[in-house]
Amino acid sequence: MNMACAETRSDAFTVFPELHTSRLTLRQIEPGDAGAILSLLGKPEVLRYDSFERFTTLQQADDLIAWFSQAYLQKKAIFWGLTLHGCTELIGFCKCEIEVPGVRADLGFDLQPEYWNQGVMSEALSAIVAFAFARLDVNRIEAAAATANKASIRVLEKTGLTQEGILRQRSCLDGVCHDMAMLAILRADWANGRG
Repeated sequence: MNMACAETRSDAFTVFPELHTSRLTLRQIEPGDAGAILSLLGKPEVLRYDSFERFTTLQQADDLIAWFSQAYLQKKAIFWGLTLHGCTELIGFCKCEIEVPGVRADLGFDLQPEYWNQGVMSEALSAIVAFAFARLDVNRIEAAAATANKASIRVLEKTGLTQEGILRQRSCLDGVCHDMAMLAILRADWANGRG
């Protein structure tokens, strides 16, 4: 990692990077957001292809928010809460996790069902991809989605990621193993306007 990239990455983890899009504010997730996290991760339809188990208590949400904060302090990941402009209630969240410094980051996301199919998540992820290539020392941003989760694959493709292949039985949920589609965008793709 060159020194300029190291300074940029360090700066991204000094003050939480709030992002803004035409409809959204991507902000730090706070302890007061526990009710919104419980509502989101308590919905079976949200977790159908997710690695989280269904949340049933506020303590689970509190613990997750503490974990998000710790990951940021350790410079391992940034978890953004999504809010509509002018509102404070979280409607979802996204992550950008540094998998290998200087090499790659991983995207993840969850969104309240009433906002599905409105372009909200692709708008948020586009801002995160731009941020990651501008401010984090990564060459590749990737995400895996269950092959049956066509909606998430579409969101990632709209964000500029390209499907590269299938990871057979990569994820197991409730005793059932699922094939995962691997999608990615490279810094050169993004710089050339493919993202």
